[in-house]
Amino acid sequence: MSHEVSPESVEEECYEEERSVPLEAPATPAEWDGLVGDWDSLVQGYYLGSARHAVLECARHLESSVAAGGAETALWTLGLYCIGNHVVCARPHAESERRVRAVMATVAGTLGDTPCGHPAHPCDDVPDDGHMEGFPPVLEMLAHPERDTAHEAALAEGHADEDEDDEWRESWYEGRLTREIWACPRNLAGFARAFLA
Repeated sequence: MSHEVSPESVEEECYEEERSVPLEAPATPAEWDGLVGDWDSLVQGYYLGSARHAVLECARHLESSVAAGGAETALWTLGLYCIGNHVVCARPHAESERRVRAVMATVAGTLGDTPCGHPAHPCDDVPDDGHMEGFPPVLEMLAHPERDTAHEAALAEGHADEDEDDEWRESWYEGRLTREIWACPRNLAGFARAFLA
């Protein structure tokens, strides 16, 4: 009597075998752009690869980056925030969800008590459904540190006469799109907690 093997079990078996292979993270902004594009296509529902595998690989990278105090922790955290719900809601898978939640709990626990001088963070304004528009520009900004100087100069010109009242909280993507705010450990911990809620 033959046993039929589901595509999901084959996928999981392949993933387990690959977990022992050293991870190679994107090494250039262009490689990050490609990965961010994959994440966006996953969120939009037209990713052509294994979406669950992509989520678990992001979780593995994030776990390694947090442990090493890596410079890419912000990219991996926000990336997992964006795509992690694939294994929670879109295509539920208990073991994958457990792994993603464990990694996000590590982010929240490791980075949550980091002191900072920011009065607020983007994570403070996560809506009840957890969905925030505009993440691709944030991830692109984080992947391109070489653009920071020109970007911050443009922000200073465009918003020099505005008062910093509650209006700036309406959109963290207009006028507050800075590496310092988005990569702040407390912001990353806040997004991790929002994912776990």
